[in-house]
Amino acid sequence: MFIGSLQLQDDLSPARWISDRIHPFAQDVGSLIPEGFDAYVRVLHPAYRHEGNDRVAVTWAEIAAANGRTVHPEMQWPHISGVWEHSGGRHPGVWDQEPEVGTLPRDHAAVLADLLVTYTATPERVWFGVWDGWGGSLVEGVLAGGARRPRRRDERLPAAPRLELPGRSYYLLSGSIDAVAESLVGPPAWQSANLWWPEDRAWCVATEIDFAWTYVGGRQALIEDLGRHPGLEVVPTRIDHGVTYDSDQLNPRPPGGPGS
Repeated sequence: MFIGSLQLQDDLSPARWISDRIHPFAQDVGSLIPEGFDAYVRVLHPAYRHEGNDRVAVTWAEIAAANGRTVHPEMQWPHISGVWEHSGGRHPGVWDQEPEVGTLPRDHAAVLADLLVTYTATPERVWFGVWDGWGGSLVEGVLAGGARRPRRRDERLPAAPRLELPGRSYYLLSGSIDAVAESLVGPPAWQSANLWWPEDRAWCVATEIDFAWTYVGGRQALIEDLGRHPGLEVVPTRIDHGVTYDSDQLNPRPPGGPGS
């Protein structure tokens, strides 16, 4: 079965190395991206400010500076912005729209693909994992007999193997690295793959469904190139860094929210 240019896979063995290297759920960075790479970064999804008809990307560093917060590898969006995700909050004159959560922004996906293609010998053989819980999933549309046919509440989809990782399940697809530009949900929405890596395992990209950033692991030279790219905001991270709200020990939590 094909979803765009991507082929849905029945054989999950190409992903076994990830299962073998992933940490327990919500423990640290290694819960989301496999251990074993030379270095890792967080690619921060930008917020946006509306200027007339234009949407201007705003970095986390700009927002942190506007709020007197500290930029560091384990910083959390609520702590630097002063508002919780999906609260409808904004900071007039600084940002009006919060970062995209659970999906790598389309322009960032293109930037990453252009850079990552130079760091793999197998750009035509790339594996993609997409979370099995997305509404409007093209994978489930194809399984149900057509991407345009709505799924009935009681309808049982044909069985499709899923990559089971701690707390998450993913359909596995394969194709060229160019497929990074294809949405995995129906238009007009955009949804990137949540995991992708080349056959030679030279790097791995992970976008957790609840996070406003993406992890990349790879060789030190690749990570340094990512850090220099003008179209990305990245912060170095380690496989043992925290990923929960409690991980940000340098900036204050906003009032309310989880655990209040």
